[in-house]
Order: sequence, then C-alpha cells, then structure tokens
Amino acid sequence: MNSGRLMNLRVTIPAESRRMNVGKDVIRILGSPAYICVLQRKDRKSIVITPCTAEHPMSFKVPDRLLTDGQCRMMINGIQFIQALLEANGLVAGKDHQFKGRYDAEKNAVIISLEKMNKVPSRLKSVELDITSTWTYNTSKWT
Repeated sequence: MNSGRLMNLRVTIPAESRRMNVGKDVIRILGSPAYICVLQRKDRKSIVITPCTAEHPMSFKVPDRLLTDGQCRMMINGIQFIQALLEANGLVAGKDHQFKGRYDAEKNAVIISLEKMNKVPSRLKSVELDITSTWTYNTSKWT
C-alpha cells in the first residue's frame, strides 16, 4: 500500500485554530476513501480517523483530487470542535500544533493522541537534518 516509503501520519491544527488539516498519508493509508469520520474519545485525549459513508453524522468529504493535486488539502472546519480538543489537552490556541498518528490495520483507522507528549516539536515540523552539510558548515568550530 505504501510502496516502501515511510508514511507521515500527521494532523495539524494551525495557529488560527479554526480547522484541522489531515495529512495526505492519513488518507492514503486508509485506502483513499471518499469520506472519512473523525471520532473522539469522551475525554478528548485522542481522535480516530476512519473511512465511513456520506450518511455518517461525523463524515467529511475527501476532495476528489487530494492525492493527485499537490495544492489540494484536506481541511476540517469546526471552531468549537477544535477549541474543545485544544482545551481538553491543555494546548494553547493561537499556536501551531502538529500530532503524529499510528495506523491500526485491524480497524483500518489512524489513531492520534492529542496529549502534549505526542506533539511534534515545532522546530522539527518540516526540517530535514543533513549531518554532512551541518558538519561541513561548522567545521571551523569543531577544530
């Protein structure tokens, strides 16, 4: 399913806290469904994203061209829902939050813990470290 590449199962809540962005790999690993559901635990400490039908009360349409158009994004709007999740987990509104998930093959679901320990550090969000380049750049400091 993932053709040997590492899947990046992430959900982000931008600083404005009005929406949740669902990563493309989340949709990809679920089998590219037409609709997904976002379900939450009663204590709001985690959410589950799973395929569902359009009739489900918590269904969200996945954009048809999500996996083929580099500019297309999967966003879930819901100010009250997002703010309740942030508050329940002691997270500050007005900051970017990014969480990693894990895939449960038996349930065909991505489970995302929203607790602070699961947050991706902001300095590591989109930085790829190249030790060789860093070493070359800093050579004078190491000698």
